[in-house]
Amino acid sequence: MPKKLILIMIVSSLALAGIACGGGRVQTPESEEPTPLPPTATSVPIPPPPQDAPAELPRDSDLRELIQYANLMQPILTQAGTVLERDGQILKEAEGGNDAVLCDGRLEADNLTMKNLVSQVQAIEAPSNARAIHDLVIQSGTAWTEALDEVETFCETGNPLFKVTAAVKLWEAGVALQDAGNRFWLLLMSEGVEDWVQR
Repeated sequence: MPKKLILIMIVSSLALAGIACGGGRVQTPESEEPTPLPPTATSVPIPPPPQDAPAELPRDSDLRELIQYANLMQPILTQAGTVLERDGQILKEAEGGNDAVLCDGRLEADNLTMKNLVSQVQAIEAPSNARAIHDLVIQSGTAWTEALDEVETFCETGNPLFKVTAAVKLWEAGVALQDAGNRFWLLLMSEGVEDWVQR
């Protein structure tokens, strides 16, 4: 599931970045300055696993905590994946200046759903060895909702600069989620639960 979310986030980020770069049909005064392009998304190296990662199978209590945490997160991430997939389709529809689909209420509704999911994640206490990953998931979800907030402001004002800032936020969300996903898989492998991952 994390790998699917990563792909969705990256595709969605690129889609909205394309919208921002493409200009679109926005009702703005003719004398307005040209919209600056967003920064180019570049590959971010994935940090290595922590040096203190356990080399041997941990105590049963540690393993149970990690599995319990993953089981708590799984339904939330599944629901978030559905939202992200739907949003990715909406952003794809918006390519070529079709700004109306950004403002038809679907992204606004998904933004509320995603904010609720972020709150649910914040309420979960992660095991000590997964706290950095947990923080990255929260950072990613928060950046996504902030991006959709920018889209909503664009819909209210017609100012294309808000599409640019939304694209930057989506890029941030994608990078954080990719980092979280890679770290989580490394942690699971280091904890010796590869069999559980594939069940």
